[in-house]
Amino acid sequence: MPFEPLPFPPDWLQPADGTPATDLDLVVLLVNSLDLLDDPPDRLHDLTWFGSALRAVGHGAVSEALSARDLPPLRRLRTQLRQVFEVGDPGAAAAVLNPLLTSSRAVSLLVPDESGAMSLAVAPERRGLAALQARLPAALAAFVATRGPQRLGTCAADPCSCAFVDRTRAATRRFCCSFCNDRAAARKYRARRRAE
Repeated sequence: MPFEPLPFPPDWLQPADGTPATDLDLVVLLVNSLDLLDDPPDRLHDLTWFGSALRAVGHGAVSEALSARDLPPLRRLRTQLRQVFEVGDPGAAAAVLNPLLTSSRAVSLLVPDESGAMSLAVAPERRGLAALQARLPAALAAFVATRGPQRLGTCAADPCSCAFVDRTRAATRRFCCSFCNDRAAARKYRARRRAE
């Protein structure tokens, strides 16, 4: 079944091969539901945008299990996860993520697939908000543990402050998407022309 068109820049996420987005990608989507370049900037005023984004990346079941009463806790989770993209320090990242992991009881479980192969999954039996509250901090914590918080950042194209995961080989990513990269380059070019 094909996914819906993306309601966000495709370079917010890891390049897709037709499989559902990773939980780390869902972290980026949730954090970027507050986008200062959008009108209104808070896309979590209802579930329309986030639900559409979840369905577009193969997580329709999560979307269907969310309701309007989940909006305040989703906004709190977004704020907490955003802090990890802004700190750049392992201790500060742990101070944010460890309480989230503890309170959501984000325990990895062995899950067999149809072929009998086993994999580890966090909260595989949970749906909707409960799944996101466990899986998203766990995905972000796993990334920080293996790659470090320095590989997380926020867009350098002011006023945008969207989050990104830097998967470049040299850790040089500065912008959340090519649109912001192009805006920053155009601004720099205009400034150089004025100076001349």
